[in-house]
Amino acid sequence: MKKLSLFLALASFSAGVVLGEAINASEITKAPIAGLSIFKNGTVLVERSVEPPSEGPCYLSGDIKPYHGTFWALSDNSLKMTAFQETVISNSASSMDTRSFAERHGGYEAIVWFVSELTGLKEELDFLQKEGAAGRVLTVQPVTDEKTAKTFYKVEGVIEKMPKASSAVKNGVMLPNPVFDGLVVKFPVGGAVRIPNANLKAVSAAGENQIETSVKRNLWKVEGAKKPFKIEYATQGMTWAPYYRMELNDGKAKLTMACDVKNEMEDFSETEVSLVSGFPKIDMEGKDSLLNLRVSLNGFLDVLDGGAVYNAPRRRSYLSNNYMAQAPMMAAKAAAADMGVEESATLDAVAQVEEKGAVNMHFQKIGKQSLKKGETLRTDIASAELEYKSKVSWNVTAMRDIDQNGYMRNLTTNAAQTVWDILVFKNPFSFPMTTAPMEVLLDGTFYCQTPQSWLNPGQEGKTTLTKALSLEPKLEENERAEEAEPKTLKLEHSTYRQVTVDGKATLKNHRKEKVTAEIILRVSGVIEKVELGEGQKETRSVSIPYGVNPVSSKTVETEIEPGATVEINYTYTSYIRY
Repeated sequence: MKKLSLFLALASFSAGVVLGEAINASEITKAPIAGLSIFKNGTVLVERSVEPPSEGPCYLSGDIKPYHGTFWALSDNSLKMTAFQETVISNSASSMDTRSFAERHGGYEAIVWFVSELTGLKEELDFLQKEGAAGRVLTVQPVTDEKTAKTFYKVEGVIEKMPKASSAVKNGVMLPNPVFDGLVVKFPVGGAVRIPNANLKAVSAAGENQIETSVKRNLWKVEGAKKPFKIEYATQGMTWAPYYRMELNDGKAKLTMACDVKNEMEDFSETEVSLVSGFPKIDMEGKDSLLNLRVSLNGFLDVLDGGAVYNAPRRRSYLSNNYMAQAPMMAAKAAAADMGVEESATLDAVAQVEEKGAVNMHFQKIGKQSLKKGETLRTDIASAELEYKSKVSWNVTAMRDIDQNGYMRNLTTNAAQTVWDILVFKNPFSFPMTTAPMEVLLDGTFYCQTPQSWLNPGQEGKTTLTKALSLEPKLEENERAEEAEPKTLKLEHSTYRQVTVDGKATLKNHRKEKVTAEIILRVSGVIEKVELGEGQKETRSVSIPYGVNPVSSKTVETEIEPGATVEINYTYTSYIRY
């Protein structure tokens, strides 16, 4: 069983590394992305697989920027890592042109100056200077740099545009291998010479002269890796945005979920992707680990002390600003087998489901995906048929608005009353529905777009659709005349008088069909009485403390025939400050 081991990061900086001693690109082990768990706030949990060389240390690219405290290794044994910088020469003549010299000038005659300390290069030069190679090489001659007393070689030939992925030996000359990083100079009479980028001194071709330019790159040296291992960390750079489509037709409904995935991190190919929903806490979100060599000691300590982030503020993805943080660092284990779902299923794939169907965190697997940096992926997640109910809802706006200190902030006879059409349905999926916009179509025609909140599997929810203009609400309230000795309440140094209010809420149905309506009475005070008529029933009663008066509400459900009007009479009391 693999054990979790922390990579020990010993940051060191190597200034002025000799070019001949630089790490060749062929020695840098690839660490492809094997898994991505993407959160809505731009955070992504990355899993990389590493196959170290059979002998010696393993070198990885150090351009990864993990959040502090989230970088871990899954290995059979403890590992040690040193994060360092080395100086190498650039093979790009312009910072605006990222192509290699071989890509820009392949097929052109060139003159190349280079050093020859690296393993393998000396053997090639020996061969090229033997008598058997006479006449095949235009020029191979040593040049001594007077300043450094180092010996460079000068060769003339034609630059190969794209080195072939081959390691075969042809005519006694070793051709480039698949991971070779450098120039291949071919000679018109046959033969070629490989020159790694780390050995280049200067190049001249097609009127462009490229001289040696020093650049720094970040590397990680891993020691103790005897078998393949994985690394996991959280970083910034990806987000996802879900959305739903509800189709209503002849009393039937179909719900579809889809999403967009935005990649601003790096290219990935054939990678298992999970979309994460939930609201966990991320303590070090956006704050880089010491493994990031851009981090200074003072800046890192400032972050731990609660100060500002030490580097430039991160530009967060505009897509993620509409959503709350979703969180990293949680193992996503598929439960498809327990659900009786085949692995080949592309819809309703479930990554984490508890026995009761309710979860705090949900990982929705969407299979293997490929996406380049800067691209956005749109994909379907699930689709299901379901049952639903249509209702109208009137959240009565009380005419008396009393604050927690007993002051009447508002008293009006023209309080705006709005009735809404709502959709009542249960989540048909075997995973939670997350917060997202939902488009609703009625008989194939666009009806509205409405916010949809979190719903556990099987949980019933209500979604507001549009104003029910065909329902006419009316509210009347009258305060009873004060008695000779009104009831009062004394709290600390204040005195309050009690008032009694009689109200009547009426709702008329102008539609041609019967509707089911829920009327929610909410007041500042205590609801003393609600008179219900035939077919009316109270479904909910709530009282929440709020200063001098509680906030009380009662929900009444009723059916209204076409052209009919329902009436609800009620009485409540409130304390108002003198």
